[in-house]
Amino acid sequence: MIRLLTIMIVLCAHTVFNTVKAAGSELIEQVEREKNQAHWSGLPIWGEQVREMGYELPIPVGFGVYMNSQDVEYIATDDFKIDATGGVLGGFGKPAHYVVPADDVAIKGTDKSVQLRADAWVFPFLNIYGLAGYTEGNKEISADLSNATRNGKPFGVPATIPINIEYQAYNLGIGAVIATQIDVIEGINPIIITAAGAVTNAWTTTTDSTILTKIGSLRVGQRYDVPYGKLALLLGYQYQSIEQNVTGSLTNLQVGGINLADELQFDVDLKSKETSNMSLAAVYDFGYEKEWNLMAEYSFLNWNQLIVAVGYRF
Repeated sequence: MIRLLTIMIVLCAHTVFNTVKAAGSELIEQVEREKNQAHWSGLPIWGEQVREMGYELPIPVGFGVYMNSQDVEYIATDDFKIDATGGVLGGFGKPAHYVVPADDVAIKGTDKSVQLRADAWVFPFLNIYGLAGYTEGNKEISADLSNATRNGKPFGVPATIPINIEYQAYNLGIGAVIATQIDVIEGINPIIITAAGAVTNAWTTTTDSTILTKIGSLRVGQRYDVPYGKLALLLGYQYQSIEQNVTGSLTNLQVGGINLADELQFDVDLKSKETSNMSLAAVYDFGYEKEWNLMAEYSFLNWNQLIVAVGYRF
């Protein structure tokens, strides 16, 4: 009797265990189905086929806030043009036109910006995004007059004109990211490869100028499981070209106690001196569906740049 009771208890326990196990497996499968079900936007195209192949895709639609700070050195792409009235440069109260060779112009700049970015994965491998932002920056321009011409004739002046321009700008831009991953060998996380490009145009409010920026990047790295999410570490090559036409005017220009001009108008085209850089980036995705993300990227070698961002996908 005792032996029969024991057998019945074991059989019941085994049945309960299998039932719970099956229910648990079904629950896990249901969660996975819900996570991988079609997005409300219908994006990305071919997303269902890619998921069936075993790949995990991000939530297709998102937005983020990006904070960017950078120090960049520039060069003049044409001669620096000056119209001076009064003072030493104007002379006798008559306007004088000066041309300073581009090689005698040194330019440094600092920009800090906040960008709003909205994006969507149109295909599993292609992300399209738009940017809208605000920038506060300054340009420090030094024009050496030693080899200048005045009204078309050589007229070197042993003086350097310092021009410090502070400005605000509003910009719009568009960009795209192509992404893929390569499975190396079993036990090693796949290699992530992304290529990105963007174009932005900014309109300044304190100077008569616009800023055209072209950006490109190639990043390679891996993604790791970490507490509460996933962490991607990426090494990148960065391309950045900044072109700007700077025009404006100064009044009562004083250098070393000498009045160089009562009024000075200037015009110069400039571009970033270096266009290639290296970067290190970290992206942390977290949340129940990894809907939140934090990103930090530091660029170094030819200019210093720091980008910090927070985003949400829905």
